[in-house]
Amino acid sequence: ALRLQRMYAPPMVDEQAPLEPEGATILAPVSEVDALSDAQLKVFEYNLRIQAQNRAPEGFPIFVRDGYDMRIFADGYAQEDSGLIFKEFAAGEGQAPRDGQQVVFQYTGYNESGATIDSSYRKGQASETQLGVQGMIPGFELALKGMRPGARRRVIIVPELGPPVGPATFFSAKQYEVFDIEMLEVRDCVRRQLGMFSSVVCV
Repeated sequence: ALRLQRMYAPPMVDEQAPLEPEGATILAPVSEVDALSDAQLKVFEYNLRIQAQNRAPEGFPIFVRDGYDMRIFADGYAQEDSGLIFKEFAAGEGQAPRDGQQVVFQYTGYNESGATIDSSYRKGQASETQLGVQGMIPGFELALKGMRPGARRRVIIVPELGPPVGPATFFSAKQYEVFDIEMLEVRDCVRRQLGMFSSVVCV
């Protein structure tokens, strides 16, 4: 049995921070690159070179900003009503996790340029967290809830499903984040009382 550890503590939202215009996220196949303007094509080619320098994985989405809008060129991705974008590499077996259960998973996180920003592999151990306790950014938790043990997917988290931004938070700008996730295990959790103290144990 393992005690729970949070992988992310959501920062406070600064309600006084000025609102930024909401841009659209436009998902398109790579074949539609030809429809870009000359200026947009230069951005596309520049970002492609930066991703190569950062050793982004094969098939990594290419981001092209167009004013407040973001165009994402990627093949084989689907977008849910929530806004979450993902590509399934393996479906897995069994049941998808639900709130209250603990999930064990491996992940690698990237920024828009394809540079690795975080990875459980680098830490040498899988991550684990309980769902439904606001322990992760919303988009990451949505991704996990759609995965069964053995599933592998690449997830694009749009800013609306990412961490809050503003002077009172840890994040200064709305960014798209990409995660490669492998679901390893789903565990049931129970709360155990010992005198005046209680703890959640997942097995």
